[in-house]
Amino acid sequence: MKRTKERLQLMRPLLVPLVLYIGLLAVSSTQLDPAQTMTIRVILALLPMIPAIFLAFGFVKAVSKLDELERKIILEAAAFTLMVTFLGLIALGLLGMAGIPAPDPIYIGVGMALLLVIGKLYGNWRHK
Repeated sequence: MKRTKERLQLMRPLLVPLVLYIGLLAVSSTQLDPAQTMTIRVILALLPMIPAIFLAFGFVKAVSKLDELERKIILEAAAFTLMVTFLGLIALGLLGMAGIPAPDPIYIGVGMALLLVIGKLYGNWRHK
């Protein structure tokens, strides 16, 4: 129970940017219209990125408050995610030369999130 309370304390700075991100994502996706000028569409499309920047800084702040082992596990998971994603993107680029179309970038983002979870679970298992 104590650990859960500690985790919730760490997550608290991430909640406001996350809620703003989700809200602005909903606004931008509903307000985009092909009849609008390109400038307005670009601004609306990138609007959710403003709180996403604060979400990234909040994540770094939360990780800095973890104990050494937990920080090491997160760092190893992030390194694993970075390298697998990098190698996957190179492979996709090479397959593009063969005429195979690249996947939508949202799938790459979801794949990165899954790799981070896999890396974290593996790190937790390895350091038990």
